[in-house]
Amino acid sequence: MLKKVLWKSVVLVSVVVAILFYFNNRTLSQGSEEPVSKEENIPTKELLTVKYLPLETKYVDKAFEQVDPLNIILQKQDKAIPHGGGSIKEIEIRGFHNGETIFFRLAWDDATNDERAIKPQQYRDAVAMMFPLDIVTISPETPFSPRMGDRAKPVNLWHWKADWEKEMHLAGGYEHIEDEYLNMFDDFASNPHPVKGHSDLYASASLVSGGRASGTLLAKPDRGRSVEDLNAIGFGTLTSQVHQDVKGKGDWADEKWSVVIYRPLITPDKNDVQFVPGMGTFFNVAVWNGAQGDINGQKSISIRWRPLKIERVKYQE
Repeated sequence: MLKKVLWKSVVLVSVVVAILFYFNNRTLSQGSEEPVSKEENIPTKELLTVKYLPLETKYVDKAFEQVDPLNIILQKQDKAIPHGGGSIKEIEIRGFHNGETIFFRLAWDDATNDERAIKPQQYRDAVAMMFPLDIVTISPETPFSPRMGDRAKPVNLWHWKADWEKEMHLAGGYEHIEDEYLNMFDDFASNPHPVKGHSDLYASASLVSGGRASGTLLAKPDRGRSVEDLNAIGFGTLTSQVHQDVKGKGDWADEKWSVVIYRPLITPDKNDVQFVPGMGTFFNVAVWNGAQGDINGQKSISIRWRPLKIERVKYQE
């Protein structure tokens, strides 16, 4: 009798395992994201014109007052797990170029300045722009995901981060853990080498910080930029570029962020979107609110591509 009960238990467990294995494989093969609706594959008619202004870089702030803004309504990210965001309801974008460099200014309301992300409970404010890597035609007949691109249809992303901005103005170019945990115990310094007078482990960056030793921008001290240049071909494929070309500057005042992101119109990097005066392309945008715990896919987004027109250079006669 006991053997019969044990045998039935083994069979039942095997059936349950088989069912779980089937659905797990099915989920992995289909991806964790929900399908994009047909409406999302239709770009909006609202156009952002990147105006030509033959100005020197030092006049950037005044230049933005000469171009029309595009206001974009945002919503929470609701396709890829984990869902989240949505606390930032709207963002204003302006753009211009001087024939050599393209500039964008992104402004949005945010009651708190979240520029430190050291504790597990801390999250940064951030904003990102996304462009198709190649010149494309987007329509229901030629769909192209406005979220993170598609396979064989890569996108180029420019991701500004508030904590990176802050670190650019600090001695050494980055914040230490000790800046947040003022009374932390430093075992390395308190156990020096009996002959050398310091800890071998503390002196070796390759042992203490694998990220820093590998050269990743996240761990690199004095990285000299607040914007990361990335590529993606869909959810879960975001990759930092080896060659970084984009720079930026962010200011928070009166409960509002104003972030300027800029880059040469043309670069030698094949992983960069190229901007030729007179051309048209598309863009999308996302915002992270650190005070609301936004991180990674938890963000406020625009769910449709926006047309982008680069105004031709106008030569004076």
